[in-house]
Amino acid sequence: MEDISDWQSKFKSCLYSDRLLSKILFQNKTIAPPVDINEVKKAIYYAKKYHGEQLRKSGEPYYSHPLEVAYKVSDYLFKTNTIVVSILHDTIEDTVLTFSMIESIFDKEIATQVDDLTRIKIDRKISAAELIEKLWTEKKYDLACSCKAV
Repeated sequence: MEDISDWQSKFKSCLYSDRLLSKILFQNKTIAPPVDINEVKKAIYYAKKYHGEQLRKSGEPYYSHPLEVAYKVSDYLFKTNTIVVSILHDTIEDTVLTFSMIESIFDKEIATQVDDLTRIKIDRKISAAELIEKLWTEKKYDLACSCKAV
C-alpha cells in the first residue's frame, strides 16, 4: 500500500475542485460544525488519482462528476463525511480503489458508505432507483435523500 501521509504535497487543484472548495469555505463561515477542508481535499486527491485519465462522454475528466455531485449534495447535507462519500462514490465501482483501501485512507464509516453507494452488487449493476430503495429499506435515509436530491 502506498504512503498515504504525503497526499497533501501531491494535491493539485483544478477548476472543479476550486469550485467545490470555494463553496465549502464560504458555507463554513455560517454553518456549524464546519466541514473539514483537509478531508475534502484528501477525497478529491484520491478521486482524481484513481479516476486518472477516465473521461466522460463530454470529454471532461471523469472526476468532474463526483466533484459536481459533492457540490450539489452540499446544498442539502453539509457534513464532512457526506461530502467525502459523495466525492468517492464511484471509486469502488469504476476504479481499482477498494473498500479496504478507502478504510485505511479514511475510516470504516466512509468506506461503508462508499460501498453502500456502489451500484455494482454481487451479480449485476443495479439502477439508481434500486439503490435508493435499498438504502431507504436499510434505514440509511440521509444517504438516500442526498442521492435523490442530486
